[in-house]
Amino acid sequence: MQVTLNCDLFGRVVGAIAHNGAQATVTASDSVSAIEDLRQAVASASIHGQGECFWHEAVGDYRWLFRREGGTMRIVILWSIGTLTGWEHRFWAECDAEDFRDTMSAAIQSCETFELQG
Repeated sequence: MQVTLNCDLFGRVVGAIAHNGAQATVTASDSVSAIEDLRQAVASASIHGQGECFWHEAVGDYRWLFRREGGTMRIVILWSIGTLTGWEHRFWAECDAEDFRDTMSAAIQSCETFELQG
């Protein structure tokens, strides 16, 4: 699994995730809360077996969902522009749970480091 999280000086975060041909780009307008919510969701999934968080944009929301079953982590990312349209699938993958934890933690750490420097 490959994940990059890029924070910028305007307080936004852009995430790119890819695994076995599936790929998605995810954005949030408030990088500080988005990164913290993602960090907590990853920790919850790694420890308790499931985690979720929302990344907010002016025109809609991304929803990250994680579920661990044994040594496998299932990752789902959904997008919604409102209650009438519901949730649209953007990304789905399964990977090794330890690889997930390590990859996500490294991506989160790189964005948190940028925020501290900015």
